[in-house]
Amino acid sequence: MKNPGTQKQYPLSVVIATLGDDILANTIACLNQGHSIPFEILVCIPEDESSKVEKLTQENVKIIKTPCRGQVAQRVYGLQRISQPMVLQMDEDVELKPTDLDMLVQALGQLGCGHALAPLFRHFSSGKYVTEYNQGALGGLDSLYAFLICGAPWGIKRMGVISPAGIAFAVDPRYCEPGLFETQWLPGGCVICHREDLVTEDYYPFAGKAFCEDLAHSVLWKKQGTRLWMHLDASGRISSDPMPFNWKTKKAIFRAHEYIVKLIGGNYWQLRLWHVVHIFKEIILIGLRRIMR
Repeated sequence: MKNPGTQKQYPLSVVIATLGDDILANTIACLNQGHSIPFEILVCIPEDESSKVEKLTQENVKIIKTPCRGQVAQRVYGLQRISQPMVLQMDEDVELKPTDLDMLVQALGQLGCGHALAPLFRHFSSGKYVTEYNQGALGGLDSLYAFLICGAPWGIKRMGVISPAGIAFAVDPRYCEPGLFETQWLPGGCVICHREDLVTEDYYPFAGKAFCEDLAHSVLWKKQGTRLWMHLDASGRISSDPMPFNWKTKKAIFRAHEYIVKLIGGNYWQLRLWHVVHIFKEIILIGLRRIMR
């Protein structure tokens, strides 16, 4: 890996909320591989977990010991301590290559203040986009489900939309022109904006693991006039293992979506319908997988 002291630096602060998982070292190494690197990388970790990141000795890495625990609270604590005009918030398990970081920084610089950008996500293992819309009859069924159950626009018009039920729909670049695609929400795992456009309040009101926090963040961005864009030429890589089914998690997800519906003035009954149908779909899929074994 290149020595950060010999590389040019973007006027960029990166903020990563973490509990010190091993994958964090690779995330930081990727950020520091290019000809230009972030001016600072703020690793925000609860004080009682901070021993886990003592080996992160790169010159541009700063360990921020937070008095709070929770992804949003730790991130906000870090955002309040940045020094640069551009800010990139990242999850600790996102791999962002130097060329993709460069595209995000350049695009934000050209857009100026009042904008936030995110890359598309690909799977680590296959390299495929995390979201790919089905075609043909199956695609028609997906559109029918999104339209009737979630209240989303028909077909690919639902890309980038938060429906009245508080359900977000991602972007499939196969149906878009290259470049930037304006959306109603951005995935929170990797988002860049100007310091002037930061949301620095702890906008997630629940304890425990954060679900749909990126939707709440996006809604607040939109309310303050910030335009949101997916950069279709930039991509981050993630490992998206399926979430195991349990009722406690389902309850937390419903509670989070209920909060989104409140923020957007959406439809609580449509959310309840989606929640019931969503659970039944998962139970059926689990049963089919067991039969196929």
